[in-house]
Amino acid sequence: MKLSLKLVVLLLVLTFAGVASASVTTHTYIAPPDWSLMCLKGIPLDPDPISVFGSEGVIDGRLYKWNAVGQGTDVYNAFDPEAFGNMLLTDGYWLNNTSGSDETVSFSGLNDNDTMDVWISLPEKGWTLIGHPFNYSFLWENAKVTDGNTTKTLRDASQWGVNWISSVGYGWDEIGQGTFDIGIEGDYSMEDSLRPWHGYWIESKVDKTALILESIP
Repeated sequence: MKLSLKLVVLLLVLTFAGVASASVTTHTYIAPPDWSLMCLKGIPLDPDPISVFGSEGVIDGRLYKWNAVGQGTDVYNAFDPEAFGNMLLTDGYWLNNTSGSDETVSFSGLNDNDTMDVWISLPEKGWTLIGHPFNYSFLWENAKVTDGNTTKTLRDASQWGVNWISSVGYGWDEIGQGTFDIGIEGDYSMEDSLRPWHGYWIESKVDKTALILESIP
């Protein structure tokens, strides 16, 4: 298998950062029938969508991502797969499972992201569909936000402070087929932590900020 340039660079970064060896494992997600708002919880060795999902038939016209810069939806098209691009750790994806039964998504990938602080770009005012990058639940209130010059806690960066970002985000319950909200203390949201394998809609109030999710030691 030919490694992508991005993966080669990541391996070099991990090596020079003092990580003894990049551990490779099999990541498996069970997609129930109908819609899932999923993400990757590991860095795939081959980020091509067909490699990750195992079959073009699973994703052709059924896998969607959000273009935060253009504020629009992109769908995987078998006639132009390069337009969709690779699967990225910090992106969320809509998957429409029309098979009527569970589908298994299984790929080989690194899990060193669990020990790395992860930055997630929020490029434009409006919505970004992010992917939770860790194998464990992450308390949303522990997220930080930066504008490139100043870094603030999520609370101070939200409507409770300078209003760069809304502290209330939205996920999708793939079993009940409905939305749920996630927030911090005072938001009275349904959940307070990001779940593995789940994507979330996050609303930016200004351009060019980024989330910082610091790994648990």
